[in-house]
Amino acid sequence: MTLPEVMIALLVVSAMCLSIFAGLQNVSKWALHAAIRSEAHRLLQAESERLLSLPYADFVAAADRAYTSSVATSFRPGFQQRFDYPPGNASARVSFSRHIVQQASTASNRTLQVGIDWTWQGKNFAISVPLFRSQ
Repeated sequence: MTLPEVMIALLVVSAMCLSIFAGLQNVSKWALHAAIRSEAHRLLQAESERLLSLPYADFVAAADRAYTSSVATSFRPGFQQRFDYPPGNASARVSFSRHIVQQASTASNRTLQVGIDWTWQGKNFAISVPLFRSQ
């Protein structure tokens, strides 16, 4: 092989490696985003179930509450993601805010809006669900 052929082959291999690494970085970013969204849905479901299990008198709006979580970055099949506080890893922490707002109320029924908000990579995200309860 001549020197120009070797240089062109190295250029082609380098370009392929760069595109593969860029793709892997995007896959990791979206997997982390999916884990954060999954945690937000878990928090929303837990809060909704807690509210629906309360007596009717306690099914009311509540003050906002903040949750700070960290996303585990090991994704294994069948592994339930846990959100805990790894030491010295403040950059992985995501803060969730819970909101419970009363939408409608009559003498015999109430409607609450339960929402979870968070910010990730400078973007705001929110999910919410209405809950209806009658006496």
